[in-house]
Amino acid sequence: MALYLGFDAGGTKTDCALADENNVIARTQNGSIKPLRVTAAQAEANMRGLLDEISKQSGIDLKQVAVSCVGTAGVRFPQTKEWMEQIISRHAGGQIFVVGDETTALDAAFPGQAGVLVIGGTGSNILGRTSTGETFNVGGWGSALGDEGSGYWIGHEGLKRALRAHDFQQPTMIIEKVMRFWSAATLGDLANIGNQTPFPDFSQLAPLVVECAEAGDGVALDVLRLGGQMLGENAVHAVRRLRALEPDAPFPGIAFVGGILKSVAFVRESMVETIHRALPTVEVLPEAVDPVIGALWRARNRVH
Repeated sequence: MALYLGFDAGGTKTDCALADENNVIARTQNGSIKPLRVTAAQAEANMRGLLDEISKQSGIDLKQVAVSCVGTAGVRFPQTKEWMEQIISRHAGGQIFVVGDETTALDAAFPGQAGVLVIGGTGSNILGRTSTGETFNVGGWGSALGDEGSGYWIGHEGLKRALRAHDFQQPTMIIEKVMRFWSAATLGDLANIGNQTPFPDFSQLAPLVVECAEAGDGVALDVLRLGGQMLGENAVHAVRRLRALEPDAPFPGIAFVGGILKSVAFVRESMVETIHRALPTVEVLPEAVDPVIGALWRARNRVH
């Protein structure tokens, strides 16, 4: 029986599953194993904890594993790939493939096929892939230059629009919540914190904007709906670009992943409405995809 490991290695957590050709045998989660996020010692400890738990659940010696596949950000940096290969090879057997986390997420929805993936988490990006494996991005220019609809964008845009609403004497709860969160006694203190160098992590304000929207705050609702609209527009462009590259191919589907799109209905629903307004027949998967499943598909099929 061939055995496979699939990893989704994020900046704060790592998901891992052990599977055979047909079924997941064991699965667990631990801290990050990314060298750009944690120390080498911590990454090693987190990996050891992951695989010890997988081995404990399954009763299997992981040196029997045939192929492992890791989906992670930062694969354009050679040290990321080399580190992942080294750290896994110390604890598991077989070949090791390291690919982008957007690739494994897309494979979870459309294994090895054409499709569009919308990533909406702390950052945002859209990945398009043709049936021959050619890929391109729409958006994903980082928090300072784009990342529309992301957690960072929602926090930043929410505060900017709340301050504008204040100037125009329009009601919003966002400012009060942010002042409390940042321990800012005055609006001047809030402005100083928001403009400090380096900038604060505006993604931490996203849950506050969502809370305000859920309470009916018009400014917050507008921000979340705009973020979803912009993600939807990017996804529509990605589909049209795929159609231009492969005019005779079937319409590609659209999948999504990331904490914002998974948990914030205002953003997700606005995105889907925008997509279907422009492309009424395109399929948008109803649930967020599981990148670990895509990593296992790549491991089983030895695609890297």
